[in-house]
Amino acid sequence: MKSKVIGFALLLLFPFISSQAQYRTVIDKEVGAVFQTPGGFSYEDYGAFIGSAPTGSLDPNALDIFYARFDKFSTSDNTMVRGFPYSALRTYESQQVAEGKAPIFITATYAGKVRPVYFSWSLGLVNNVATAPSSAWQYAVNVGDPRFVNFWINRYIRPIVWQGAYPTVRNVWFELDECAFNYGLLGVLDDSNHFVTNVTWDSAFPQSAAAYLSSVASFFNQLHSLAPDVKVIPNVGSLSDPTQFNTIFANVPGALAEDIYSWHASPTAYTRNSWYSQTFTQFAWVGTQGKVGILRATLPSGDSNALLTSFVVYSLLKGPNFFFAPGSSTAVNPNPSEWMSMRSSLGQPMANATSTQLSSAGVGYRMYTRQFVNGMVYLNLSGSTQVVKLDTRYTHWDPNGNVVTQISIPDAEGTYVTTEDGNLQAPSVSPRFSAMATDPVMVTITNNTPGATIRYTTTGTAPGLNSPIYTGPFEISGNVVVQAGAYLKGDNPSWPAQASFTVTSSEPTVQFTSGSHSGPTGSFYPVLSLSSMPTETVTVQYTVTSPTGTKTTGSATFLPGNTYRYFPITVSGGVGTVTSVAVTSATGAVVGSTHTLLYTVQQ
Repeated sequence: MKSKVIGFALLLLFPFISSQAQYRTVIDKEVGAVFQTPGGFSYEDYGAFIGSAPTGSLDPNALDIFYARFDKFSTSDNTMVRGFPYSALRTYESQQVAEGKAPIFITATYAGKVRPVYFSWSLGLVNNVATAPSSAWQYAVNVGDPRFVNFWINRYIRPIVWQGAYPTVRNVWFELDECAFNYGLLGVLDDSNHFVTNVTWDSAFPQSAAAYLSSVASFFNQLHSLAPDVKVIPNVGSLSDPTQFNTIFANVPGALAEDIYSWHASPTAYTRNSWYSQTFTQFAWVGTQGKVGILRATLPSGDSNALLTSFVVYSLLKGPNFFFAPGSSTAVNPNPSEWMSMRSSLGQPMANATSTQLSSAGVGYRMYTRQFVNGMVYLNLSGSTQVVKLDTRYTHWDPNGNVVTQISIPDAEGTYVTTEDGNLQAPSVSPRFSAMATDPVMVTITNNTPGATIRYTTTGTAPGLNSPIYTGPFEISGNVVVQAGAYLKGDNPSWPAQASFTVTSSEPTVQFTSGSHSGPTGSFYPVLSLSSMPTETVTVQYTVTSPTGTKTTGSATFLPGNTYRYFPITVSGGVGTVTSVAVTSATGAVVGSTHTLLYTVQQ
């Protein structure tokens, strides 16, 4: 197709201009891993790691993310490491049904028979016939059912997935796999093992695509209320109604994209339109909300443009708490030095990404752009080569360091230009907080450019050559915005790293996140919270009083940097009986008003 010429104004931006109102609140390392291993660098360089136990130590402030499931399960889950207790849920469901209550696993009546509802991807469909072993078939559950939410938290996440990592690992998260919330992917098997979708589910369950999506939103809303310390990051798939994404993910703290470069080979109209209506829209929203986002990109062998285009996609979508996880088809991350220079040159984004439709072939035939403090990124999904004329009042450099007045971008490729060439890598500021912290807070600035001088400010103003030189950790209090830049003679200085802190001199208040709860007998995990992040250990003493009056005591310890702490108790007694848990004293914190939790047995 013939190339098109379009123009974009690129403003000349002066060094150290503030880029966004939001600041990064998680670790100041953007390197992520999604079941990947480091290629020639250390595990300590990761800011977010999803996978089995790393062979090297992670940064203690990194997001250590455990694999988990939540909405569909198979019999084989029983034998997986940290697997879902499928048999235990079936046993619990049988007890509930025997008492006249609704089942938890979804069923649908088809051809006169009540049948299980399966997730189609697990069936190994060939010509629409299930060929996978039945042990792999995944049964759908009614995720909005409060009984299931309680089971998922208290019988799965806390005692199985989190076991061994709590409370010593500071930033535990949970990746939720296969989050394709699409009613059309769920169905039954007929008598010949043919998969049949769009069968109305039985009356105990959601009976439409809209009701199904509402049940998913209900799960996340209940989880946020009952277990605010359980931070989940779903692996986002297709939605039967993409417009419901913001509602469903309102109380979800993060999201994962499995491959932001999967469309590269031959993007069809469906792919372009889906990218525009789902991935682009959804993750751009995740970024604006300050949520955590992890974007993986599979880099095909021999594709010299893959890393650059993937980085452009990441840059279009990124929010202040995003991580980039490029990797080869063998799941090895390239050395971050291969893309960190691009990040350093562009600086931080100045605005949200925008796009322009350039073809009537579909809404996804677009040029995507985003302005950064030192340039502009471009992704061409328009269907034809686009020539971008640059503002001739300013000098522009392409990724290869060439001065350019226009750039030609083939279809399905991305690139960027900058208004300064070769900026140093910005320093890293730690700690990063999403909550108020308790005095004293010591700020550390790490120099990422060998030989560079680090200058910083604590007033929210941009650092310059007359700003103080960083010589070691320093203490802050009150409301402080730290900015730090790297300077080296003969090089352009870095764009500043920025971190915002709210520090209080008062001891934190400790209390339960809820004063009441109801559920079955067995294990339960009350959750304590602190009103501000401690810099020293906080120890809480508590007493558990059973329905018979028997008292037991225990203690729970918050590590520095943690604002939540759960502990196990055992609940017994008949329906309607109450177990109370009371905080009796605390060291390093003040006991708050919600110091007693009452647990009522409800079968």
